[in-house]
Amino acid sequence: YPIVGFNILCPRSMMTEYIKRPGRGSASFTVVPFSKPVTRVLQTVNMWYLILLLSLSMVTCDPFKTVFSWKQVDYNFPNETTRNAYKTSGDYIKEHVVPLGLNVWGDKLFITVPRWKKGVPANLNYISLNNDNKSPLLNPYPDWESNDIHSPDALVNILRVRIDACDRLWAVDSGIDDILGEFNPVQPKKLIAIDLKTNKIILRYPFKDSDLKPNTFFADTVIDVDPKNCSDAYVYNSDLGGYGLVVYSMAKNDSWRINHNYFYFDPLNGEYNVSGIHFQWTDGMFGMALSPPKEDRSKTLYFHPMSGIHEFAVSTSLIKNQTALADPKYWTQFHVVGNKGPLTQGTSSMYDLETGIIYFTQLNKNAVACWDTKMDLNPDNFRIVAQDNEKLVFPNDIIIEPKTRKFYCLSDNLPVLQYSEYDVNQTNFYIHVASLDDLTTACRAKAE
Repeated sequence: YPIVGFNILCPRSMMTEYIKRPGRGSASFTVVPFSKPVTRVLQTVNMWYLILLLSLSMVTCDPFKTVFSWKQVDYNFPNETTRNAYKTSGDYIKEHVVPLGLNVWGDKLFITVPRWKKGVPANLNYISLNNDNKSPLLNPYPDWESNDIHSPDALVNILRVRIDACDRLWAVDSGIDDILGEFNPVQPKKLIAIDLKTNKIILRYPFKDSDLKPNTFFADTVIDVDPKNCSDAYVYNSDLGGYGLVVYSMAKNDSWRINHNYFYFDPLNGEYNVSGIHFQWTDGMFGMALSPPKEDRSKTLYFHPMSGIHEFAVSTSLIKNQTALADPKYWTQFHVVGNKGPLTQGTSSMYDLETGIIYFTQLNKNAVACWDTKMDLNPDNFRIVAQDNEKLVFPNDIIIEPKTRKFYCLSDNLPVLQYSEYDVNQTNFYIHVASLDDLTTACRAKAE
């Protein structure tokens, strides 16, 4: 019965009613909390009429709130003269400015704009979380000069940024400009670290030739560090194009590559249908999520290829140990965790250290899903906690801000950039926020 199903899917603390209104390409919904009179009416209404009513509308729960959105993304140039100079030189083409990655530190919300095409003035940027403008201008970070594509030390092409417990921002810079066009290598591929307290770049580590393959393209980064020993950080970097994992040790200032069959894409699950655009991608090793430490101080690194529906895992005690990796059978220590089900391909994943729940982007479903690691991973235990065919189209990056217990998501409908063009008269890019407590409730309620 619909009411029974509704109560299972939406815990009482989050019970909401959604009223249908016209949307772009799909229905969108306005949230109206259930009142006691509405509840009494629902209890007395004829069940057949209720079934008909619910079949004509959609009832769900959505913990996400849109905090920022843009039709087109613009920059906070120093002045109009500078803006015009960027336009004249071709260094600013607004249609090519597409946000992808995000993170939060204090009142700063960092946003990356990869240089997929020419005309991106700044790759790494920030806005204030306290901004009253809900379509704010981007401020280059740490400054304009650091993002100047013509500078020998420029930040060229960072996809995602991760922040560690030592107040440092980490990212991999592919060094390539105009990826979808001329594919112009401007800088060597390198790992970047920025001290967020001083806004200074404190590390530029060029990867070694042995770390790279001809098709290497770094997708995501995870930081493994004890805040009591900040100089002993390990950084895990997923290579979606070369199908590998590159580990960096800050204490050793050294890096090494790990290869494994689990890093490859699944040829049976490389198809996507986003906004009516049907395509195939071969992206391998991508999203990673790091567990809390166990008794032996090791952690579990969960990972998946983007074009795939399985989740895998390996102990950090192996991937941090170059001696152990010299064993020809090191590959036997990687494990299949489970199958998430059809059409569960995704980019980023994030581990909530307080609850043991991992969150995943869902590209083919315009959704965010969850899996409680206390349970087996299978399609029944892999659950959607937010879905929207207008505002969550191609959720590209997610992050957890542990101090405020908030969850952030950026959606950008990225395939449109490659295969079509954005309609600048409609909203194309969204940043959403949710309470992790609400997401936890939603995730676990569906197991009841």
